[in-house]
Amino acid sequence: MSILFRIVGLAPTVLLAIAQADEAPKALVVDRTSPELRDTSPRLWAAVFSPDGQTLAVTAGWDNPKEPGELVLWDVANRQPKLIWRQDATIRCAAFSAEGKRLAIADYAGATRILDPQTAEVTLELPKQEKLVNSVAFMPNDGTLVTGGFDETIKFWDPVSGKLQRTLNTSGEGITCVAFSPKGSRLAAATWPGKMHVWDSANLAESYVVDANDHGQIAEVVAFSPDGKSLVTGSWDRSLKIWNAEQGKLLQDLPGHLASVQSATFSPDGRILASSDARGKVRLWDPATGTVIAVLEGHRDRCFGLAFSPDGKRLASAAWDRKVILWDVATRQPVTTLLQEKE
Repeated sequence: MSILFRIVGLAPTVLLAIAQADEAPKALVVDRTSPELRDTSPRLWAAVFSPDGQTLAVTAGWDNPKEPGELVLWDVANRQPKLIWRQDATIRCAAFSAEGKRLAIADYAGATRILDPQTAEVTLELPKQEKLVNSVAFMPNDGTLVTGGFDETIKFWDPVSGKLQRTLNTSGEGITCVAFSPKGSRLAAATWPGKMHVWDSANLAESYVVDANDHGQIAEVVAFSPDGKSLVTGSWDRSLKIWNAEQGKLLQDLPGHLASVQSATFSPDGRILASSDARGKVRLWDPATGTVIAVLEGHRDRCFGLAFSPDGKRLASAAWDRKVILWDVATRQPVTTLLQEKE
């Protein structure tokens, strides 16, 4: 017999703990959506594993037609949602802190929050920005939270007090993605006009800026390799490029995507590069040689979410077809598809 516990807080927030009789709670739900959106399943954006690999965070939402913003934390072992956060504004991105005790989310309304991933308690809410926040990242060495968005700034925040520490202005260039090198010594950003900027994190001196593609189209993604020696960019002109991280020299130009590149990430050992596109295709590459290892076909729409598990054995992909697929990296086969059932 299913038991539903409902706790009503400040309207319109509703907290639910869903459980089976004689079992531990199955899921915690924080629902702040308008009533007309509560039965709508949103398209998916980011996918991020927790540092211990036990949790997968997936964000969702859209504006036209209106779909609710959503964050789902999946229990990877049980393949069940354990926390669901819903709101009106699309949740574009998410990031775990290095120790996994903080989860940052940011949305189309310009709001950035830090949650306790165990309880869904909001431990910090940053001042609202004027435009949507596209990307969040915690600095590896000290936990500073960085946000980047369409207000053409990158902001550095104290994750405890919420104090704004520093601001980088990228005049005329909305930020689509930010990423730190593994040791936090470099910060990279991809921008709407198709640029990649790299700064020294200590003094914020710009090391270099390059054209991420040859057509001035949107650069959607930037990510460092695990050794910090290279980074990858993906763009709407279908280009996927690997760069030398120190000097910004092009190392590999990887042809093959037949639609705009929406995401790219390296495996933890750096031996595989995964990329995804607007047709839902996921490609696995050997970054050293630039050759395609495999093409994974499981999605029917734009795939913005890609994440390797910390042990490198699984790859998660999340797409606008509202599916999350967990892939076995060794066999290149899907292990399971995560679909959230509405109560």
